Amino acid sequence: MSDHLTPLEVCERLIGKLPVIEQITGRKPKGAYAWRRPAQGRRSGDMPADVNRTLLKYAKRHGIPLTPAHLIWGASRSEIDALLQAMARRSVAAE
Repeated sequence: MSDHLTPLEVCERLIGKLPVIEQITGRKPKGAYAWRRPAQGRRSGDMPADVNRTLLKYAKRHGIPLTPAHLIWGASRSEIDALLQAMARRSVAAE
């Protein structure tokens, strides 16, 4: 298992699994599963630009620390784990 997460894997960790991402981005059920595999002009784990923009807007509205760099390069597992821990701390502090 690689320590580097693809952009899609980053979104799954920070936002939610594929059905959630599909709902947020207005995609048909099961349509996003194709992003796990490479296609012409796209590496596995990359998403279309309109999806990236929608996810960035969603993340900003919900206080999720998703960045444009995450959607281009992905991130290390440890970076995303640290962001998740920070999100959990903020959530507990807000209660």
